[in-house]
Amino acid sequence: MKEILLSFITIPGLLIIIYILGLASHKQKKRLKYFSSCLLIMLIFSLPFFGKILSYPLLGIPKVFKTSNLNDAKLVVVLTGGIYKNLMGDWQPSKSTEERVMRAQLLLNKINVPLIISGGVTKLNAPSEAELNKNYYNLIYAKVDSISINTYQSALNLKKYCSNHNKNLIIVTDPLHALRSFLSFKSQGCNTIILNYNNDFYWKDFIPSLYGFTLFNKAIYEYAAIFYYIFSLKINLINFF
Repeated sequence: MKEILLSFITIPGLLIIIYILGLASHKQKKRLKYFSSCLLIMLIFSLPFFGKILSYPLLGIPKVFKTSNLNDAKLVVVLTGGIYKNLMGDWQPSKSTEERVMRAQLLLNKINVPLIISGGVTKLNAPSEAELNKNYYNLIYAKVDSISINTYQSALNLKKYCSNHNKNLIIVTDPLHALRSFLSFKSQGCNTIILNYNNDFYWKDFIPSLYGFTLFNKAIYEYAAIFYYIFSLKINLINFF
């Protein structure tokens, strides 16, 4: 159901709906207006510049609350982002997960704190994402949370570590996922530190590309997920006041 609802407000579902409305119109001018709107929206959403503007709150809001000094952290938590089977039939981390683990390793080169990898079983007949990543990257020193299958469960299941480590922990995840992670862990009483993800603009951000569509879809997905977490009380905004 979630995927069906999201398809109506993301690409290409949104464009298809507008196009169908144009086809259903009996007036030539109205039909042309729908088709023109469809092309204009496709152009705007294909610009990475638009996606970065849309996603700016996802990166900016945590900076208002977070502690900027990473040395305050007592724990690093990596939230996994998927696994897949390669051509040899072996499970391995997705590109998103790999980037998260690399960020954590770079961070641990600067600060000497414990590491937890959080990620349960998300695919049929697959190992837990946490265990897979620990073994794949030979992170023998890492602890694992192999039960949680989403951001809320990670925050809930790691709540005890917040108390054991003075509540200061760094969440390592994708840039656009940072806000939902921050809100989820904060709702469980964790003093969460978010990495300072880059959101600079470049000249190529004004050139239409598939990356623009991807960035738009990811931003819309995160906004929808945050609102869902708030309405289902997985995020408790009272904890922020």
